[in-house]
Amino acid sequence: MQHTSSKGLARCAICGAAETQPGTFPMVVGVGRVCLSDGMAPVKCEVCAGEVKLITSAKLQGKTLCLSDYMREIEKFRQHIVQTYDEDTEPASSILGRAYTEAPQGYTLLAVRRGRNSTHIWEAEYEKTEIFLMRCS
Repeated sequence: MQHTSSKGLARCAICGAAETQPGTFPMVVGVGRVCLSDGMAPVKCEVCAGEVKLITSAKLQGKTLCLSDYMREIEKFRQHIVQTYDEDTEPASSILGRAYTEAPQGYTLLAVRRGRNSTHIWEAEYEKTEIFLMRCS
């Protein structure tokens, strides 16, 4: 849910009611600006089957999701992931092996490098495997 202000009065994406003051209708991802009465209506998450209020949900690819399931689904679409490793807690020699063996499922390790402006942090960069294969073939 995002609260946004606008210069004009918005209309509820569900019932069509107009705002009395600009910026009072919250934004629901995938739905649009909604009035509070429609926003407080219960909806069911299509992944976990939990019941949440509309203003604490989001729509993604036509599915109504609770915010935690929405964040999990969004993670699936991320093309690059960067994980950090601390040389103070483990030796540098094991970081490369760990970055390779603990790669997220569906991702290919691109690089392990020293973190920016750091003397002890290492970064492992991963890219979605299908994107990596498209670029390399």
